[in-house]
Amino acid sequence: MQPIEVNRTAIGVVRKPHGVRGGLKVTLHNIDLKMFQNLEQLFVKTGSNWKQLTLNSSQGYDDYAILSFKEIKDRTEAEAYRDQEIYTNRDELPDLDDSEFYIDDLVGCVVVDEERKPLGKVVEILTPGAHEVLVVQQGDQETLVPLVDEWVTDINIEAKCIQVNSAEEIK
Repeated sequence: MQPIEVNRTAIGVVRKPHGVRGGLKVTLHNIDLKMFQNLEQLFVKTGSNWKQLTLNSSQGYDDYAILSFKEIKDRTEAEAYRDQEIYTNRDELPDLDDSEFYIDDLVGCVVVDEERKPLGKVVEILTPGAHEVLVVQQGDQETLVPLVDEWVTDINIEAKCIQVNSAEEIK
């Protein structure tokens, strides 16, 4: 029997454990904390497998959330989730306006300069802190492009294309 592929979307990245009861401090990717009111099951990818987590509670702050899960009982267990992406099933998220996108939508997009010259494809999104960073690959070369207005001038999810400032600036 073939496994069923589920369409999951990353909604945040675990920064570190929070407290002694297994809470996780999570930086959220362009989602609102109130979206958690409708979510019970979240997922973490461990190797090629998915681990399902049942949400107990969520608290929001300026740029992060504190999430607690039934499966994580203490700080030691929570430590294993450091730097892991948290996912939900895509169909559980609300539909977006035409100008909005989920961060996972950028993977696979072609990156071009102002003259529409291809610079590579987005193969990964890094979340090191203040903002996301696109990992753009062309052949064996990888380039990091900050996902900020100064670098990224246009994102067209439907066309799977991201326009950036001139190639000289990102090489």
